[in-house]
Amino acid sequence: MSKALSPIEDSRRTLAAQVAERIRQAILNQTLAPGSRINQYQLAEDLNVSLVPVREALKTLEAEGLVTITPRRGAFVTEISLDDLDELYFARKLIEGEAIALACAELTAHDFVILRNIIDEMRGATTTDDIHAFMQHNRDFHMHIYSTTKNRYLFQLIEGLWERSELYRYRYMFVLRNAEVIHQEHEEIFAACHAQDTERARRLAQDHIWHTRNGIHRQLAHEFSTDSKAGKTED
Repeated sequence: MSKALSPIEDSRRTLAAQVAERIRQAILNQTLAPGSRINQYQLAEDLNVSLVPVREALKTLEAEGLVTITPRRGAFVTEISLDDLDELYFARKLIEGEAIALACAELTAHDFVILRNIIDEMRGATTTDDIHAFMQHNRDFHMHIYSTTKNRYLFQLIEGLWERSELYRYRYMFVLRNAEVIHQEHEEIFAACHAQDTERARRLAQDHIWHTRNGIHRQLAHEFSTDSKAGKTED
């Protein structure tokens, strides 16, 4: 594996957290490709750290679903598949639908000011084609809503599913979906929550999740089909 990650220099965060963030970004932008074996020694050398923070970071990323650690074989970037995608988004659809229904009764005027600002920031990010900023603001929007349920177990579960979803969403967000459609869906979710229309908010949130799933599913199916045909041609 060639050197792809710059050395760690910032000491303000724990070393393992910094290493995890560098590896996470390398996985999301596919510098480390799905299914590839992670060379821990090479990572330690690239980042100018010992093996200890690398191993701690990989355990963190395994908990997020981005890395798979197999005894006696090592660590691998988690594979992506249609079955995994479908199961993941089905779980998100069910859980987040209930979470936003609970949140409708808890959101305050101050919360709606925050959410409006986040929506504006998302629009600004898509205007400048800043996918990193958009992804962060998009996450902030949904997580702020879910956090108002005041149920830490529910929120932790949703966070875990979102971490696992990054492997898919980061790769395909702007390839698959028109940005204005995404913004409109956020506006409708905002309006339903503001009106405390529980059933509409639930349905809109679930539709929003499933529209993303459908787009990613089509793109993945196309890619897998293309790869399969290319493999047969090479044979």
